[in-house]
Amino acid sequence: MRTIKTFILLSALAALFASCRDIIDIELDSIDPKLVIDGAVTDINDTLVIQLTKSVDYFEPGIYPPVSGAVIAVSDNLGNTYQLNETSSGVYTEYLPGTEGNEYSLSVEIEGETYTAEVEMPYKVLIDSLSIETTPDYFEFSGGYLVNCHLQDPSGIENFYRLKVSKINNLKEPQDVLVVYDDAYVDGNNITLRWDEEQFFPQDTVVVELQTLAESTYEYYRTLSALFESGMIGSANPANPITNLSGDVLGYFGAFTVSRDTIIISEQ
Repeated sequence: MRTIKTFILLSALAALFASCRDIIDIELDSIDPKLVIDGAVTDINDTLVIQLTKSVDYFEPGIYPPVSGAVIAVSDNLGNTYQLNETSSGVYTEYLPGTEGNEYSLSVEIEGETYTAEVEMPYKVLIDSLSIETTPDYFEFSGGYLVNCHLQDPSGIENFYRLKVSKINNLKEPQDVLVVYDDAYVDGNNITLRWDEEQFFPQDTVVVELQTLAESTYEYYRTLSALFESGMIGSANPANPITNLSGDVLGYFGAFTVSRDTIIISEQ
């Protein structure tokens, strides 16, 4: 059985608190191959990419066959409709820069079936600042620094976040670590999110990406229990994460906005 972690937000009204973690167990079922629909509208990419593949059984991992010949369209609440073109096998694209507050509807017609999903682009929450702290002695690794992301959570609005942190020119294989948050207990507060998946060292240049997620995107990420073999979240093994797609299909149609900042690690 695979597990995936979710992290509770850290309220930093006066000081940085230790993060609290929940473990969510996701049952994996042995099933026949299913269609997987994978894509998200964002405010940082002008091109929407929808990928269609066939799943393979978790217990028989392998290559995930692309699915060609679909008719895919996305419409918004302003009356615009975008027809996606298959630019490579199983990959469908179209110029569609996401706009905060807009609603997007997806329609995928394939093999005599139609699958749909709806999602609203959330309003962007900006990174206020970044800071570092010495890696605590009780961690499995030590000798370096952890990176903190500070933000002001908007009051009276349910917000959902994903944090991604990486080092520029990292020679190691990238790790697709899925760390998501919600503001259920810290609505409207100054918040600090501590990235404790990796430590950094003096002269490292670190890029921090704060994604503000649609609620359905958050729920999908939160319950996702899949290996990231294809390099795209949700396009691999058949599990049962929560999805906004209709019908007997895997994957998700997501939306998120992005705020980025960088910090150079220095001796403390």
